[in-house]
Amino acid sequence: MMNASSELHFYLTLEQSSLLLEALVEQPFKKVFDIIGQLNHQAQQFYQTGAVQHAPALFVISASDFSVCVQALGELPYNRVCTLVNYLHQQLQAQHATDAKQNANSLASGSQ
Repeated sequence: MMNASSELHFYLTLEQSSLLLEALVEQPFKKVFDIIGQLNHQAQQFYQTGAVQHAPALFVISASDFSVCVQALGELPYNRVCTLVNYLHQQLQAQHATDAKQNANSLASGSQ
């Protein structure tokens, strides 16, 4: 189980990151100001010379901030966010499986 301070790594396209930011700006400013700043800063990679704007790029965010993002997406119309939410869910499942495998390997190597 991930704690609130753990970092989550996920990939978004420019269009997906724009949708996420759109959802966040509809939330109370004090709640999302820092999150918007973090995501906006990370989205700058789409505007660098030679960047492929349609290719997914890595974003890193805390688990608690990610929770705020998912809640914000939940307030937009389902048909606009269902693909993005499913995509994020798949990535988190894969990350959780990788983390669990690494933890199991470190426990196994520590008990030898």
